[in-house]
Amino acid sequence: MADTDVFDEARTRQLAESLGLTRLTPDHLKQLHKAAAVSAARRGALDNAALTPADEPAHVFRLP
Repeated sequence: MADTDVFDEARTRQLAESLGLTRLTPDHLKQLHKAAAVSAARRGALDNAALTPADEPAHVFRLP
């Protein structure tokens, strides 16, 4: 989903529904798309080669 910067309403709505967000407006979907893209970019920039599962806080959630 967040692999591309091109907004795809159908794919973003599918992501929203998988998260239980079934009543989002088109503006909300654009915000979700932007948040997912930023999350993926930040996650991709992390050097996680030396991290173990114990290094990740329990309150960290990832989008499907």
